[in-house]
Amino acid sequence: MDLLDASFVPVVGAGPVSVPTAVRQALIDDGGDPAWLAAVPALAARAAERWDLVLDAPFDTGMAGWTAAATTGAGVEVVLKLSYPHLEARDEAAGLVAWHGSGAVEVLAADAEDWALLLARLRPGSTLRDEARPPDEHLAVGAVLLARMAAVPVPAGEPFQDLVQVADRLAVIAAERIERLLPAAPIPVDVGLCREGVDLLRTLPGEATVRGLAHGDFNPGNILRHDAAADGWLAIDPKPVHGDLAWDPWPLLTQVGDWADVVPDPAELADRIRLVADGTGLDAARIGAWCVARGVECVLWTADRGRWTGFRGADGDLARTGAWAEATRLLGG
Repeated sequence: MDLLDASFVPVVGAGPVSVPTAVRQALIDDGGDPAWLAAVPALAARAAERWDLVLDAPFDTGMAGWTAAATTGAGVEVVLKLSYPHLEARDEAAGLVAWHGSGAVEVLAADAEDWALLLARLRPGSTLRDEARPPDEHLAVGAVLLARMAAVPVPAGEPFQDLVQVADRLAVIAAERIERLLPAAPIPVDVGLCREGVDLLRTLPGEATVRGLAHGDFNPGNILRHDAAADGWLAIDPKPVHGDLAWDPWPLLTQVGDWADVVPDPAELADRIRLVADGTGLDAARIGAWCVARGVECVLWTADRGRWTGFRGADGDLARTGAWAEATRLLGG
């Protein structure tokens, strides 16, 4: 069955399955196909039958998928996840299997055709983003999980994408956006910084000496408290790629405190990088360089969607990326 077939209609009797407004809007805003949203009730019903589940109401958050708590016929608490079919989500199950609970949630079952995952339920399940913690504590939690995942040896090759190819694709897209969008940008843009980011996307992956399976979207919203875990936290929602592990810390480092309203001083950002580098054994200058590269890619992604102004728009992304560039220079990168 093609999940993106616009002619697909949910089956009668799929049950009271809904798609929360926030999830629906996030997917549509990101260019997702509404036909998949219409398919969710049938996909959920099929998963419930396949795995003998009683579904609770869906969680009201998510950018590219639908999730709900559930209980199996044997009384086990689980989470059902239905992912919107896209390349970044393709290897989520394989990544979670590879980590096998070391720093990340356990996957209990998967159905590739339906893009469905059955995951262990995390309790209490609150996110690191929800907790009011000093930045150093916030970063220390993430560094511990990154180190635990990095300690699991995962060979390069299938099924995982290689970061060299992933970053090269991003560089091609970013370079095209620079030429198409920036000449008529409605805000001042540091074109030199954007070109520096493209160059880093092209060069950083091939220069890496510490490689492994990277999470790919290691932001505080994807780090959940789980009291039964060794360190009290586990990562969810990976977009796994194999390559330079210094690719991972950028979202964790950026999304600290009031990050959507204030650009920290570059010296403070350099200290954040050092803390995560110490906790993971990664090279601080490489972490900083990836912050610039991924920041530029984010600037151009946001601009391509017409969101030029506002602190969560391209201008805010530019300000943060400029601060990361200066922090990286302070680190000698």
